[in-house]
Amino acid sequence: MQAKDLKKGMWVECPQGVVEIIEVDPDHNSAIVENMHDHSRSTVNCDDIQEQPQLHTGCNIYY
Repeated sequence: MQAKDLKKGMWVECPQGVVEIIEVDPDHNSAIVENMHDHSRSTVNCDDIQEQPQLHTGCNIYY
């Protein structure tokens, strides 16, 4: 994905699993994400993020 397509609060999938977008840095094409299991935060390159339309805010599982 591109940084311009990401928004704070979005649930997405990346190598760390299902995460919530905390902050987007368009200058570095990266995002700070929070892991839903242990609430750890990390920086992920936007190219490694995949949008999952079945995930939505407030729901951490697929439907």
